[in-house]
Order: sequence, then C-alpha cells, then structure tokens
Amino acid sequence: MELLLRNIPNGYALKSDYLKSNKKSIKTLLVGSSHILYGINPKFLTEKALNYGNVSQTIDVDYKIINHHINTLEALQTIVIRMSYATLFEQLENGDESWRIKDYEIYTDINFNSKLKYHSEILSVKLKNNLKRINDFYFLKENSEFVSNQGWGTHTAREKTQNIDAVGKLIAEKHTINDEVIYTENYKLLEAIVDLCQKNEVKVVLVMMPAHKSYVQHLNQNQLEKTISAAKFIDSKYSNCRFFNFLTDNQFKQSDFLDADHLNREGAEKFTILMDRLLTN
Repeated sequence: MELLLRNIPNGYALKSDYLKSNKKSIKTLLVGSSHILYGINPKFLTEKALNYGNVSQTIDVDYKIINHHINTLEALQTIVIRMSYATLFEQLENGDESWRIKDYEIYTDINFNSKLKYHSEILSVKLKNNLKRINDFYFLKENSEFVSNQGWGTHTAREKTQNIDAVGKLIAEKHTINDEVIYTENYKLLEAIVDLCQKNEVKVVLVMMPAHKSYVQHLNQNQLEKTISAAKFIDSKYSNCRFFNFLTDNQFKQSDFLDADHLNREGAEKFTILMDRLLTN
C-alpha cells in the first residue's frame, strides 16, 4: 500500500522536481498557502516562476523552503510571500492538518526532523482515505492532483463557485486564532526570511490576496491589524521588501472568486497580471 500511494502523482513532488530542474532559470519563487497556490498563475508572469504554494502551507514551512533553496536558485530575483489574515498566527506542525508534513518529508528535500509517522503515507493518513486514493487512481483512473507544470493549482478551473455569502463567515471564524502564542515566533520567521533575502540580494514581495466581502466583514479586527501592521513595519525596515494589500480591492468581483477567500481561474489570471506589473516595475 505504501508503494502504491507513493507512486500516485502529487504536486509536492512535481514542484520539487521542477525547482531542481530549473534552478538556473527560475527568477520568481512564490510561497504560501492555498491563496498563493490557486491565486497566482506563473503562466501570466513575465519572468520564469515557480508557484511553491500548497494547501495549509504556513510561514514556518515557507522559511524552510527558502532557507534550503535560496543558494541553489542561481537566477532568483524575487520571492513572493502570502500575507494572509492567519499567516502570523498558525504553524503546520501545531495545526489540524499536521499530517501534511509527510508530503514534504517524502516528496521534497525539506526536512522537518519530524516523527516517524510523517515519513510514511499509511502511518500519517487514515486508512479509508488511502484506500479511496488507491481506488480513484488505479481503478477509476482519476487523478486528484490538478497542478500545472509551474505549480499553479488548476483544479479551480474545474469547480463552480460555492455559495460565497453562506461560507464567508464560517471560513473567517476558522481562520481566527484566539491564542496569539505563535505570533512572535512567526513574526521573527518572516523577518528572518526578508533578512536572508536581503543578504542574498533577493527582493521580497509580501502580498495580502483579494477576498470576498462575506469573508472580510467577519474578520477579527485586532488580528487583521496586527498582521497588516507587521507587514508595513517590515516593508519600512528593509529596502528589499514591499507590501501590497489587495484584501478589499474593488477590482475583484464575485465572479472572480472560487469561494470566500480563494480566486478562481479568471480571478487568478486577473490578479497575476496585476502582480506582474508590480514585479516588473
């Protein structure tokens, strides 16, 4: 079963392989959670880019990726980091989706020094879910991974927009963190990334992605303000860093969203073109 599961194509392996194969030509690296994964399509960027965003990827994982690869990406000029509502308040290892650590441990060269279970598919994922994955891929001939060659999450092209007004509040509440114990550590990690990039003459763009009004209006203002203030302070402190806040940008209509906080295919194209103008100026 472990062997069967490891031979199912997945985005983590694809991105890791693409990075290694194109380390001499990648100029822009995009990291972050599903907001980046689905929201920025490298196809519409002028410079060669890799979208290394993944579902539930947190700032501590971003740091590991950047720290590990920054000296091997010979042409790297810019790193784009998502600055979402929850960026400074969560870490993958401490969250409900810590099982995703196995995707980095098994399919990339990012090392978490984690527990044994995260080095195995069958130990880290429920049996019924693994059986379904095997059945879907090997018997039904379905591939659940929709990722372009440059890492963009293409499944947004295949799904219809959900009832945004209904889910906006639920998603905002899910992303609201009552315990701020991780905030200081994550802020230091973010600053360490920018400092590391400055030493390597790499620019950093912090970006808060567009979200639907049904999501924005239910955000905790204290948590949101702490996030924005932190990004603005780092922007002012480091000459290689810029922060752009598109959270409530009125250029993005309901038709641009997959759900309350993710852009769909059309929205991602529009946002990427907008980002490209900022990156090339």
